[in-house]
Amino acid sequence: MVDHREILIDGDLVCRPRAAWTETIHALLHHLRASDLPVPEPVRVDEVYEYVRLVPGDAGADAWNHQVTTDAVASAGALLRRVHDATATWRPPRWALWAVPAEGGSIICHGDPQPANFAWRDAAAVGLFDWDVARPAERLSDVAYALERLAPFETDSAELRRRGFGDDLDRRARIDAFLDGYGWQEPIDVVDVVIGRQERAIDEVRWLGERG
Repeated sequence: MVDHREILIDGDLVCRPRAAWTETIHALLHHLRASDLPVPEPVRVDEVYEYVRLVPGDAGADAWNHQVTTDAVASAGALLRRVHDATATWRPPRWALWAVPAEGGSIICHGDPQPANFAWRDAAAVGLFDWDVARPAERLSDVAYALERLAPFETDSAELRRRGFGDDLDRRARIDAFLDGYGWQEPIDVVDVVIGRQERAIDEVRWLGERG
């Protein structure tokens, strides 16, 4: 059993400290699993811990090699769309609590759809996990967040190399691939929406910091 920052992993079972919003997230995951979505399977919650089953695939630092191609980016967009569509039919319970303030909207956004939080196999996104900062919001919130990481908006050459990119990085093609994969139809000023989502993320970090 591996102990990493209070997270215990035993085979495909993950044990993590319970939070105030854990039961809300488990209720959401049950709905997504019933909709045949590749998200962590919620197993149980006790007074101290939550237990979920891992989504098979590469993630974290191992995700970067999978997301280099435009086909990979399109697969992430397609999976996020499936997730969003499924959350649109879910009604949070009256007792629902969220880790960050709700943005308000017609769906539940993941809140952190970056490459490291997708599960990948053979350069395709096959799962989405780490749902702690999910919240009611509009689709554009997640789309903008994902575009920031998948375009990517990063400009540091060393960091880009670490992520597997060379001098031939075509951000416009990657943005188009993600939006096409998602099936996005509305006009979108990518720079403006990404900057707005970055600012909200900063505000959320401050909000969380004020609460310890």
